[in-house]
Amino acid sequence: MKRLLITFSCLVAAAFALQNASPQKPAGITVQGKVLQEPGGQPIRKASVHFSARDGQSNGQYSDTSDAEGRFKIDDLKPGRYIVTVEHPGFVQSASGQRPVSISVQPGQGTTDFVCYMQTAAVITGKVTDLDGDPMSNVSISALRVGSALRGRNFRDSGNAATNDLGEFRIHDLRAGRYTITANPPQGLRAPHAGEKDQVKENLIYTTTYYPGTLDKEQSVAVEVHPGDEAPVNFGVLASAAYRVAGTVVGVPGGAVMTEIMLFSKDHRGEQNQRLAEGGRFEFENVRPGSYTATLLVVTGFSEGKPGMKMIRVAEPIEVSAANVDGLHLQPNVGGTVQGKFRMDTGQKFDWTQLNVVLLPADENDFAAGVGGTSGGSALSGVNKDGSFELKDVTGGSYQLLVGAKSNNLRDYITKSVNVDGRDVADSGFTVSAATSLDVVISAKGATIEGTVVDSKGKSVAYATVLDIPSAEHRNRHDLYQQDTTDELGHFSLRGLNPGKYTVLAFDDLQTDVRQPEFLRAYEARGEQVELDEGARTNIVVKLIATDIEGP
Repeated sequence: MKRLLITFSCLVAAAFALQNASPQKPAGITVQGKVLQEPGGQPIRKASVHFSARDGQSNGQYSDTSDAEGRFKIDDLKPGRYIVTVEHPGFVQSASGQRPVSISVQPGQGTTDFVCYMQTAAVITGKVTDLDGDPMSNVSISALRVGSALRGRNFRDSGNAATNDLGEFRIHDLRAGRYTITANPPQGLRAPHAGEKDQVKENLIYTTTYYPGTLDKEQSVAVEVHPGDEAPVNFGVLASAAYRVAGTVVGVPGGAVMTEIMLFSKDHRGEQNQRLAEGGRFEFENVRPGSYTATLLVVTGFSEGKPGMKMIRVAEPIEVSAANVDGLHLQPNVGGTVQGKFRMDTGQKFDWTQLNVVLLPADENDFAAGVGGTSGGSALSGVNKDGSFELKDVTGGSYQLLVGAKSNNLRDYITKSVNVDGRDVADSGFTVSAATSLDVVISAKGATIEGTVVDSKGKSVAYATVLDIPSAEHRNRHDLYQQDTTDELGHFSLRGLNPGKYTVLAFDDLQTDVRQPEFLRAYEARGEQVELDEGARTNIVVKLIATDIEGP
């Protein structure tokens, strides 16, 4: 369970501090090195070098500035793994091939030959035009490097700019690589011409466009830049038909001081919001074809100078295809109470007060999902001695139940099932109604994956991040994703896993959501495959995936 892992990490950190407490402060570890230009190897002066701790066994940030010969010195480091970032105007840190972007600091082992490499930064410039070929101003331009999912901070894998009155833009300080270029015009900006279709004028608005000129991101063409390049990128912003969405909201909770309705597109191409008019009426203009959800923001009054707010979702999706959508009657899902009861799979007694429960939105992109007057959040509740729990005022929507524990002694316990009306919803989640009742089954027979992380030469890797990814049918369950940091000998342990198939991955640095499709496509095939039975213990060797190597 994720909460158990967090608790365990805190306990380990505390134990480490106590073990090393002594009247005399132990000497810190020193790392010395150089900042060099690539290619050529010339020293770079006045480069800012930063070491940031990335594991639970060390903490703090350290920095120094390189001298005329490119040399720097970082003192008083604690053991652990550090992410190394280097900054200098006109240069970017080299993070390709085998160039180091992190360093493992072992107890009593400093180094004097750590080298950081920098390359001359690249620039992407260009001009954006409208449908008539005229310059288009105030268009937001973004550049995102392909394969940059694992990059740390300050690696210049993205950039932003806005077009000027000549339609020109300039994105600077980029690292070499291939970039996807996106143009986002001002929302609702109408195209200069309206065509005729079936005797009715078609409303056209400018919309998000990908280089070299497509509305489909999958059809975009990446722009490749090399160190010191200035790559020209010229393209036109496209237009799309847009329609009116209008109707009435019925069943708004009483006592509302103000109610807003918000329209969210499922593909995140844009959102709109407005206050409900008299009688609950609303009317949105310039809505592109697609699938949308509506959410109400209800302000119920003020308490101690703060507004009381609640998010309420409309369950039925709104589909916009090739015509205006009028006469909608939207009924908000006001939600209700979620209550439940715990039991052990074997029937034995248990101290249920050691547990707590959290409701998480089943759809992580659901801005409206929330509990107790909040939005986009979760709710936490303790469990009573008899195993019962209750969460009141839960906003309507779909949720998953996450079980946490207050004791490190429960690391091997798992949530075996979460049942609603005899159906297991642990993977799928459940929809909150006026009164939702859950039957939660716990087991002490969680499985364990232990092992060692090694590099390309078979040497064990200290302070690496190890994680598991469950099989496709269980990808929505938060509690099946475990994470650990290897010790000084490269050992790790992932405990409290449900039976099933898993992929185990190891990285020297990880700063991304591992459940995103892009991450899974790039790295899932590079991990170790493990199949676990109930209560099983498996030992494996995992090869490190260095974050300085771009994913496929």
